[in-house]
Amino acid sequence: MPGVNVQIQANGPIITAQIGVSSPRRAALTQSGATVPPSVPCRLLVDTGASCTCVDPTIIKQLGLSPSGSVPIHTPSTSPGNLHHCPQYDVSLIIVHPSLNRIFGAIPVLESSLCHQGIDGLLGRDVLSKCLLVYNGEIGLFTLAF
Repeated sequence: MPGVNVQIQANGPIITAQIGVSSPRRAALTQSGATVPPSVPCRLLVDTGASCTCVDPTIIKQLGLSPSGSVPIHTPSTSPGNLHHCPQYDVSLIIVHPSLNRIFGAIPVLESSLCHQGIDGLLGRDVLSKCLLVYNGEIGLFTLAF
């Protein structure tokens, strides 16, 4: 099982990934002769508390995406019954590995402003459920295998 071993940073376990347009969107753009925007390198915080992957609006804007819907979510700061609505987008996600990349051709992500925290997004349980995560705080290292 290939994996990446990464030093835990001051702001937590950060993984480098590429986010691009979804595979179906790429195919539609290619078929119509339109330019496919290049994927964007991102710093994602591995977050077992996030049920889904979230991406900063600056990344969404670079890809020229339109929302596929809106999702009501609970956050640590929302009160019961007072849901926060986030735009949802379909993207591709690549976790880069020297010998084998883990490619998610089409996954829904939520828009969430995170760049002010020094990250481009959250890698949520939707993706983590397809990986093995080992967090070794003793030595300051985490492993994400897939």
